Amino acid sequence: MFRKKDKDKKLEKLAEEIKKERIKKVLSQVKPKLDISSYTTGEEKFYTSDYYQFLQEIKKEPKTLFEKLCWKAEKILRVKPDKKTKEKLESEIATGYLNVTPEGVVSLTSLILIFGLLLIIPLLIFLKDVFSSLLFTLLVLGIAWYTFTYPSRVSRSIEVKMASDLVLAVLYMVIYMRTSPNLEGALRFASDNLKGPLSWDLKKLLWDIEVGVYPSLDVAIASYLAKWRDKNEEFVEAFQLLKAATGELKERRLALLDEAVNVMLEGTRDKMKYYAQQLRMPVMLVYAMGVMLPVIGLIMFPIVAIFMSELIRPIMIFIGYDILLPAFLLWYMSNVLQTRPATFSQPEIKEVKGIPPLGKIKIGNRFVSIIPFAVLAALPFVFFGIIGIGSVPPTNVSAQVLYSVILIFGIGIGIFVYNYLDASQKMRVRKDIERIEEEFGEALFQLGNQVASGRPIETAVDYAIENMRNLKIAEFFREISINMKKLGLTFSQAIFDEEIGVIRKYPSRLIRSICNVIIESSKKSVKLVALTMLTLSRYLKGVKMVKEEIRDMLGETLTSMKFLAMFLMPMIAGVTVTMAMVIIQILYNLSVQISELSATAPAGIAGLTLWGWSGGGEGIPITPAGFQFIVGLYSIETAILLAFFINRIENGEDAIGLRGEIANILISSLIIYVFSWFVTHTVFAPIIQNIMLPMGA
Repeated sequence: MFRKKDKDKKLEKLAEEIKKERIKKVLSQVKPKLDISSYTTGEEKFYTSDYYQFLQEIKKEPKTLFEKLCWKAEKILRVKPDKKTKEKLESEIATGYLNVTPEGVVSLTSLILIFGLLLIIPLLIFLKDVFSSLLFTLLVLGIAWYTFTYPSRVSRSIEVKMASDLVLAVLYMVIYMRTSPNLEGALRFASDNLKGPLSWDLKKLLWDIEVGVYPSLDVAIASYLAKWRDKNEEFVEAFQLLKAATGELKERRLALLDEAVNVMLEGTRDKMKYYAQQLRMPVMLVYAMGVMLPVIGLIMFPIVAIFMSELIRPIMIFIGYDILLPAFLLWYMSNVLQTRPATFSQPEIKEVKGIPPLGKIKIGNRFVSIIPFAVLAALPFVFFGIIGIGSVPPTNVSAQVLYSVILIFGIGIGIFVYNYLDASQKMRVRKDIERIEEEFGEALFQLGNQVASGRPIETAVDYAIENMRNLKIAEFFREISINMKKLGLTFSQAIFDEEIGVIRKYPSRLIRSICNVIIESSKKSVKLVALTMLTLSRYLKGVKMVKEEIRDMLGETLTSMKFLAMFLMPMIAGVTVTMAMVIIQILYNLSVQISELSATAPAGIAGLTLWGWSGGGEGIPITPAGFQFIVGLYSIETAILLAFFINRIENGEDAIGLRGEIANILISSLIIYVFSWFVTHTVFAPIIQNIMLPMGA
């Protein structure tokens, strides 16, 4: 009896061990990970290895300063938002793929307001400085507002990036469905060939279908299109055409696929045409608020400062012109850019071997930070300017301003070097990819005609090369021909071989995906290959044509903006510095003459002390060098803001293009600013010297 019990216990123990082994085996196939929706809740779930890999792809660690500050703020002072605010923030955080919580965002905003309040109260109580307190209050409120609305801006940016890839997504799905009328396969093909947020979005849709979130593909698509209905009607219409094409015969299906591409291209063109027409008023307002009104204020500043010398301080002028005004311009430009319709995304260059990330440059085989080069370029000018200002007596106005201009030039050169080095290598590679993609439509047309005439694809490549020998894309096909002839590779191997495949030198996802479709078509029939090439050629030519039309629509606006940023704004700023000096010298001379003639002259005029030189007396509360520094710094900031505005209008979200635009505009702006100041100062220097003669009398 006891033996039987012992035997039963052994069997139970063995069964338990077997059960544990099975559980361990099952768990080896899955990995615990936080779901996208559970990043902020702490809820842990189990997913398959493939789904885990997808989550790893879209997961963002708290690497940005905003995310780190939110996590720390939530630990210091956890503030819970109301239900409506929490739901809004959760939606924006999920869309923007931010690794923060609503509580973290509200907590960080609250800490900024509390910290600002602790600094403002002493200003009012002890210093009784109302004006400085008001400026500082506006600054704190602006930072708090920026922090609270940061998830909204990020989510908007992600949506814009998604929308920029919609044309390409439809094109990928059409390319796939021409040979295989399967919508789910088309979605998978598009998600695999796209990069970034839209790729994540489509993969998430496919996984929701896979794991049973939606009962069927139709329900999933209806739910997915609902969020695009108000944002991009063309995409919804094109997607519905693709869905309808799956149940049609071949001719009708191909016609619907062509119509889907046309709907996207025509919709993109029409939206951009309307946007270009609506840009005229915002551009005029940017010109008025960013150039004309500030310059008028600077010209009037000497006269106003005479009667408000006790209230106006250099720090207030600096905050007003170099912080608050640029912040207002940035806010206004951002609002204008939010209405920009999505067009086309820029080619990805991350897959190109040897391309450094943002902020670094490749020297030899190493990636080196650009910051030291920028600092070294700026340091001699900055050091020379600061030493010069300190060594020259305040009465030597011309020398003071000269050294101040050198200081501003050094700051601008540092910013220019950083942006130029950051963009130069990357822009060169991207322009090559853009050119190849633009020429690929013509190349496919030539190759498709040769295949349609009955030539094998291996022979047709050589004939096509002759017809496009002046195009850069000819190099692509020439290398394919060499691989096939000298190495005995097939057309597929010549392109996709892991070691010597031509596609390694041309890291364009568009070209890669089209070559995949062509090779799949070649497995069925030569006729299908020719038809596929000619059809894809027509699609690519249509995309190229729409891109060129959009450039033409925006040409006038962009030209006027670049003229404003590179020439008009810096020229006016340089002239303003000299004119302000002349006005001040005239006012000072006038004050001396009036004080000699009449003891009853207005105190603001008769008691004027020039540029705050007299040590405590009334007068202009800033030196000429300080005045020039504020104007010069504002001109640099305005040039950067206009570069941001121009780049976003032309290219949308484009970090590399932005750096290139800043470098081009800033160096021109700096040269024009220094040149205009030098010319006007040279012309008016004798006048200034003659006006200053009474000072030495």
